Amino acid sequence: MYGVAKIWTLLLLLFCADIVSAQNEMINEPTLLLRKRFLYGFHLNSSSLGGINFKYQWQKTANIKNGIDFDLDRIRHPKEIRVYGLTESSRQYTPGRINMAFFFRSGYGQTLFITNRDYKNAVSIHYNYAAGATFAFLKPIYVDVFKRSSDPFGQNFIATEKYDPDNKPIAPQAIYGNAGFTNGFGEIKTHVGGYFKNSVVFEWGNYSDFFQLIEAGFCVDVFPNKLPLMAESYAINKNLFFTLFLGYSIGQNK
Repeated sequence: MYGVAKIWTLLLLLFCADIVSAQNEMINEPTLLLRKRFLYGFHLNSSSLGGINFKYQWQKTANIKNGIDFDLDRIRHPKEIRVYGLTESSRQYTPGRINMAFFFRSGYGQTLFITNRDYKNAVSIHYNYAAGATFAFLKPIYVDVFKRSSDPFGQNFIATEKYDPDNKPIAPQAIYGNAGFTNGFGEIKTHVGGYFKNSVVFEWGNYSDFFQLIEAGFCVDVFPNKLPLMAESYAINKNLFFTLFLGYSIGQNK
């Protein structure tokens, strides 16, 4: 996470420089009360590298916008630790991980405008919240395993096997590394839960129709049952996921 922190520190410095360099001029383009907003962005989160998001919003009152919110995140169990396989292999795998998780969130929310952006160097502050359904897609993990030929004159080989250390143990020293990403796609299982997300937004831009923003907040995902991300002999699975996130988006008013 230290490297991620350095990246976002640089982004914040560039953001401040962009604001300072803008001229102190009013935004003179006409605006309408009833407007649509489209936002496209990406974010980093505390559970993984992050994901992408999309928002579509419409005006409710002068200071409130309703909207629908979509997120796609890669989520990891806290105990997921990548290691290298065989000594001569440069490939990695995660001991105990039996499923790779992707969360797709779809919900309804509101944006409350605390301040407005009347000048080209101004920053408006908003508060966002959203709630809805979370669809967790779990893809089974496959690993490449080093096999010795049963024929004394035969050649050793690499075989691809489903990784399930609780039911079919594989000696760690025989694991070569993760198999191809597409292995297990036909076995994806879906778990449905719910989420609540809120955040603070800092928006800026030189025109009324186009803008950029930085968003920081947290998200809570809850499922009826524990998600089997890790083998039970390695870690305790859970049904509640709390993540912090920091994101960047570009948007357009129409």
